[in-house]
Amino acid sequence: MTEDISHMQNPFIIGERIYLRPLEPAQDNHLYSTWMNNEEIRRYFSIYPTSDTRGKERLELLYKDGKHIIFGVVLKSDNRLIGLVGLKDINNVNQSAEFYVIIGDRSAWGKGYGTEATKLMFRYGFMELNLNRIQTQDMEENVGGWRADEKALQHTAKRISGESMIVI
Repeated sequence: MTEDISHMQNPFIIGERIYLRPLEPAQDNHLYSTWMNNEEIRRYFSIYPTSDTRGKERLELLYKDGKHIIFGVVLKSDNRLIGLVGLKDINNVNQSAEFYVIIGDRSAWGKGYGTEATKLMFRYGFMELNLNRIQTQDMEENVGGWRADEKALQHTAKRISGESMIVI
C-alpha cells in the first residue's frame, strides 16, 4: 500500500515520522536564520550572525554548489519544518562526504527526529550517492548529536555491507 503524500511539500525522502524535502530559500530563510542565530545551535554550527537576506543567499549558494546537499526536516504530522540535514564537502572521486543535522525547532528536541533524519541521510548517501565514507564532526559537548549518530550507525551498519563506513 502506498502512502498518501499529497499533503506533503515536495517530499524527497520519506521516513516514519518525518520527510526530507528541498529547502525553498524564499520560504525557509527566516527559520534558517533564526536557527543559525540561536545561541545553543550556533555553538556547534556557526559563529556568524545571519539575517533573513543572508540566510536566503546562503541557501541559494548551497544549492548551486555541487559539493553540498541540504534538505529540510519536516514533520509528517503537520508539515512543519523543524530542521536541516545535509552532506557537505562531497568528493565523488573519494566517494566521501561530511554529514550534519540541525534540529532547530526546540519543541522537537529529544524526540528522536535527529536520529531518524540521520538514518535517512546515511541511507541516501550510501545507497543513492554511492558514497563509501560519511563522517560526522560532533563537538564533544553536543551529546544529542553523538546519540543520534550512534543510533543511526547501529541501524545503518546492519543494512549496509561492503566497504561503506561511517566515521564519527
